[in-house]
Amino acid sequence: MREKDLPFDRTKHVCYTKNARKCVQKLLRRYYDEQKAAGLWEKIQLQYCEYLKDEPAMAGAKITVSIYDPILIFAWYAVVPDKPPIEEIQQDVYACFMGSFDTLGKVFDLNRRFDNRLANRIFKKTSDIRKEESKKFPGSFRMGGFDYDKENGVICYSFTQCPNAEFAKRHHMEDVLPVMCNCDHMAMQKLHATLIREGTCCTASCCDYCIVGDQNPLAKAYELVKRENGLLVSVRKQTK
Repeated sequence: MREKDLPFDRTKHVCYTKNARKCVQKLLRRYYDEQKAAGLWEKIQLQYCEYLKDEPAMAGAKITVSIYDPILIFAWYAVVPDKPPIEEIQQDVYACFMGSFDTLGKVFDLNRRFDNRLANRIFKKTSDIRKEESKKFPGSFRMGGFDYDKENGVICYSFTQCPNAEFAKRHHMEDVLPVMCNCDHMAMQKLHATLIREGTCCTASCCDYCIVGDQNPLAKAYELVKRENGLLVSVRKQTK
């Protein structure tokens, strides 16, 4: 079914991106023959539209890709009869959401002072956009705060509300959510950086971000641990 023909209210919502479509169709071709994949794809599209009926309106927001593309991934998981281990699709989802970081990593290195400060300005601008969006779109990402330690190159911010986490909880799909959350760690690694995150909106009161160059002493004080549900979290190393 063509995206323009999908039955959802376009005054309230927007469609998933081409990247998300390519990701899901690639996964379908991996696990099913062409005919089966085509049939499942249409069911996934219709499930996407069905999900939107109960979702808060976000059309008009400046940043929608991180809200609507995950819904297509959730729809894929809900429809396919064989549920592959989440680990098997992690790289595919990362390539869909944050594949551009592979290219950025060839230029940016957050261990360098200039790059670190530039990254801070980019994250701060995004944070400001999110703050403004939350006023008009209460169901969007909600910022908890933003801080930058210029001397030590430490960027800190948090979300107290994440639409992906809220969706997962509403539909009892918390086991699928980590495949999206983990992309943040993978993206920062491409920038020669470390994301120190001890919790997410699905497992804690907020999703905390502390970003430093991977050579920063603070990065060395933590290790990345995978929880039983597949979620990557930062755990402070035990001192001897």
